Amino acid sequence: MIKYPDYDNSILSIVSSILKFYGYDNGRKTLKILDYKLKKNYNNVLLMLFDGMGYYTLKEYLDSEKFLMKHLVGGISSVCPSTTACAIPTVESGMSPIEHGWLGWSMYFKEYDANICVLKNTYQDTGKKIKDENVARKYINYENIFTKIEKVTNGKVKSHDVSLYSDTNEFVYNYNQLLRKITEISKNGQSNFIYAYSEEPDIIMHSVGVEHEDVKENIRFLNSMVDELAKNLEDTLIIITADHGLLNCSTEYLTDYPKITKMLKRKPSFESRAVNFFVKDEYVEEFKDEFNKMFKDKFLLLSKKEVMEKELFGTGKVNSKINDFIGDYIAFGISDVAIDWKNDGVNLLARHAGLTEKEMTVPLIIIDTNKI
Repeated sequence: MIKYPDYDNSILSIVSSILKFYGYDNGRKTLKILDYKLKKNYNNVLLMLFDGMGYYTLKEYLDSEKFLMKHLVGGISSVCPSTTACAIPTVESGMSPIEHGWLGWSMYFKEYDANICVLKNTYQDTGKKIKDENVARKYINYENIFTKIEKVTNGKVKSHDVSLYSDTNEFVYNYNQLLRKITEISKNGQSNFIYAYSEEPDIIMHSVGVEHEDVKENIRFLNSMVDELAKNLEDTLIIITADHGLLNCSTEYLTDYPKITKMLKRKPSFESRAVNFFVKDEYVEEFKDEFNKMFKDKFLLLSKKEVMEKELFGTGKVNSKINDFIGDYIAFGISDVAIDWKNDGVNLLARHAGLTEKEMTVPLIIIDTNKI
């Protein structure tokens, strides 16, 4: 079943509610339940994002009496593509993907005539680091919500990014550091907005698949960790969600389909389940027929025009780089198949970025520490 993004009930809506609470209007719909909770005017607001902790995985591995499940409000929408490289900029900017422009793991930058892995700042083909500049930050940078919150509150609220990739220089590298840092910030005598990001359980699921016992143990550990954390925080509203879910996938390789590869200007970009194709002019119509002949039941192939008309990347002011990034077609996964260029020996058992319910639905968990 295809699940399109619902940006009015999504991870973007969470951020919109938080920004509204602090007095910043990003022009987006908010979540009424979260707006209601925030009316209590907590001293600390903590937004925790666990990479890959999809709504359906959470429900499968945690019984109803577990801490996270007791505070589960329901499922909300991820963004499109349902992937970290798109979702995290949405959360960190309070903007839709069409506005911030971060649309996938790798994107074509004409300035380099190459696909660049935007989170790692490396060339897709070689993995070589780009040393002179951060390409994505140069061409599609955005003002983050940490700056927005501090500006709109005139510095009365201190914002913190507690993660491996901190924008506020508050880096943490494991769960123990994460717990200590959040607890330390909450007791600093100020009003705080804290954003905390964890790469798990995404990494484990990529490696061993969604149904492995290690994934179950990791989810249960996260449940216990949040339970412990919540008991140590005072006057704090904890909001927990994810960037996407995952599902187990087999992989097809485009090099096994020479009729398709000969029609392409360059290697595809974005993701293995949101595959972005730049097609040679003479093959634009033929490509559609050939791709659908091979993958019609596995992928939904949409033209650039169709993607924009369906507003899959949301609404708002279109980023000036969007036309550079979006090819002639994007193929979105609707089954349990991924597409890579060739078999390079890397075998990811679970994937994301497609338009299935498991990938697109993430949890909304709200915890009032004053009631624990």
